[in-house]
Amino acid sequence: MRPRTKSGAGIGPRRASGRPESWRTNVRRSLKSCPTHEAIPAFPMLAVLLFLSPAVFGWNATGHRIAAAIAYDHLTPAAKQRVDALLEKHPDYATLFIRDAPAEPEARARAAFLAASVWPDVIRGDSRFYDDTRENAKPTPLLPGFPYMARHTNWHYIDIPFSPDGAALEAVKPPNALTELRRILKEINQPGNDLVASYDLPWLIHLEGDVHQPLHCTSRFVQSQPKGDAGGNNVFVTPGRNLHALWDDAAGSDASDAYVNRFAAEITAEFVKRRGRHPRVSKDPKRWVREGFELAKSDVYTFGSGTGSREHPLALPEQYFADARRVARRQLALAGFRLAAILNEQFK
Repeated sequence: MRPRTKSGAGIGPRRASGRPESWRTNVRRSLKSCPTHEAIPAFPMLAVLLFLSPAVFGWNATGHRIAAAIAYDHLTPAAKQRVDALLEKHPDYATLFIRDAPAEPEARARAAFLAASVWPDVIRGDSRFYDDTRENAKPTPLLPGFPYMARHTNWHYIDIPFSPDGAALEAVKPPNALTELRRILKEINQPGNDLVASYDLPWLIHLEGDVHQPLHCTSRFVQSQPKGDAGGNNVFVTPGRNLHALWDDAAGSDASDAYVNRFAAEITAEFVKRRGRHPRVSKDPKRWVREGFELAKSDVYTFGSGTGSREHPLALPEQYFADARRVARRQLALAGFRLAAILNEQFK
């Protein structure tokens, strides 16, 4: 299936950048033209995320940072020490993870963890990496510290098929989010494997968040769309976006520390009120994916089998947007607590 893409604004208001369009264009061009790792430092990671946001996957940068903030704040001291050490060994640690981070060590380490949560989206616009899903893809040069240079765009989701009208289904194709989560969890704590583990950790943080966005766990097939809707990317809704983008932005589009920390604190309190201060949460990626799939059927595709079009998008009621925000709050909190649980188990 095609990569998850976003087209249009999210549910909440998007923050104005305060920069002219030519600056955005220069950022994109500079990233595309960077032949080496050393060329990247001129652009802070958050700026890259904000201005390349139409090409990201899964929750937007805001959502991923919220889930990561919750997870990091619930790590044990041992897990936090190991996570911090692995991220310091990542080749993009100095140039992207801690660029503009606070000088205070603990705050700096937390900032790196949040930045790492969106790194797999950032590299889609980074010319050091290549799209391995394209036919006859030409690999880019292997750079120091990286085990490989592929963008792995098909790792971000798993297209579990369903049809409400009897349309033929397509089988799930590997690799996908589930195959890679299982692989990473199996290899990330192997002795003497820090090169791969430091590369895998941002992917683990990110993919665990991705599968808590319901549309990363399915593709709906209908008679009028026999190839599937690519997790809602091919369902068009008002105003001027696709269904997948609507859900990506369900937690808002402000990726600032202030917004992320406030949102994370709010949904953590809600989660603790429902589940208790030390909730037992699943550490099984297969269950996470199955829950996301069921949630897509029950809470996402509530408008019938229509697909809309760019010219005639589906008009959704206001209650739909409110429900999406409610589900996003619950799913991001769950993603944060589950990520903390698996990291605490891996790095005892």
